[in-house]
Amino acid sequence: MRVDYDVVIVGLGPAGASLAYMLKDSGLRVAGVEMGDFSKIWGKPCGDAIGAGNFDKNGLPHPSGDALKQVVRGALIYSPSEEGVLRLTGGEGYMIDRNKYGISLLREASRGVDLLLETKVSYPIIESGKLVGVKARGEKGELELRAKVIVDATGSAASVRKKLPPEWPVSVDAPETDFSVAFRKIVELDYEIEEPEFIRIYFNVNVAPGGYWWFFPKGKSLANIGVGVQLGRGYESPAKIYREVLMKRPDVGREARVISEAGARLPTRRPLVSMVWDNFIAIGDSAYTVDPVHGGGMGYAMTAARSAADAIVAAFEEGDFSARGLWRANMVYMRGLGAVQASLDLLRMFLQTLTNDEIEWAIRKGLVGKEEIVSVFERGEFSLTRHFLDALEMVVRFLGKPSLLTKLLRANDYMRKIKELYLQYPEGPAGLARWSSQVEALVAEYKKVMEIPF
Repeated sequence: MRVDYDVVIVGLGPAGASLAYMLKDSGLRVAGVEMGDFSKIWGKPCGDAIGAGNFDKNGLPHPSGDALKQVVRGALIYSPSEEGVLRLTGGEGYMIDRNKYGISLLREASRGVDLLLETKVSYPIIESGKLVGVKARGEKGELELRAKVIVDATGSAASVRKKLPPEWPVSVDAPETDFSVAFRKIVELDYEIEEPEFIRIYFNVNVAPGGYWWFFPKGKSLANIGVGVQLGRGYESPAKIYREVLMKRPDVGREARVISEAGARLPTRRPLVSMVWDNFIAIGDSAYTVDPVHGGGMGYAMTAARSAADAIVAAFEEGDFSARGLWRANMVYMRGLGAVQASLDLLRMFLQTLTNDEIEWAIRKGLVGKEEIVSVFERGEFSLTRHFLDALEMVVRFLGKPSLLTKLLRANDYMRKIKELYLQYPEGPAGLARWSSQVEALVAEYKKVMEIPF
């Protein structure tokens, strides 16, 4: 059966559901397609933490009621020995019930969007070199969903994007080492958590190589606990690490009840070189719009959805659904959050080369403090003030780690360079190939200079 729409959104996770919500009052005929039912909405394993600012800036309702599990007031970042702790405060966030929040968004969206649940998209429909729709199968049998714009919000599977013609820039895939794999449990514990308003992040390359493990309270005795490791380097599976290492800890192993457990693969890198092409947009993990350092994707997905929503509305006003007509999504995202994301990608690579000894020293001796961490995540570069450099030089002089200071300063220099490149993102498809080559050349130079082994 053929059904015609203006927009078809494939996948209703954080990116797709946010976009559906944003388009509900657009006057466009929109379909949101999801392979699961409501019980599986936003079902990908996640840390469940998100900054409060993501909702207002993207025009989305704040979580409330059963969807809001815990208000977050700060974060505790632990050194490998756990004797060094960075206590970060100042910003507010939430620990949410992803399923309940996702359902609330979709119920609101359903006022103006057709929701096709338990419907699996199999492949894109391309006619005369043009994307015109997707094939799907649902409770009513085979479906042919046609639209002017197809949106891939299917997560890291990128089930539409990866089946597009290889010459389209949106179909390019990334190396495995640009991904992480994570395993997490949501558990009820048999004790009350101290300071449940603080999430905990633990860096230890012997436990979570190329990543970290986390303990995120969702109330006084409920927690989201997990571990993520870099892919492509032969590390143990995070499920095994959780079972054989974390479960032996008194703060993790005291389970009264396991509510859920699951694993997932996620991108931890800079965004796809282009989120759009003719009649097509990718958002969320499908477009690698995710924080490369901590792997958080919900806020990035919402921001990508916002840029896509505005571009889609403008494209219909102008009657242009080509890459050029949808390019606004690229311009807004890449020159904004995408520039920070690209900078954080270089920081991610640097962090993945550090030893436990270097991490321990950096955290315990104040190599990087609150001001610098806030700076790097908000602006994509360290705030290397004179006071900061003086403190660093003093620590280096007494503890003898000049090489780490040198590497940090060098990394920060390249972080600024790639951010500047993203701020010069091309104004149309014609400049994409040249710009992309400049980015790849800069990343290759960075890896060589910094001796990144992957």
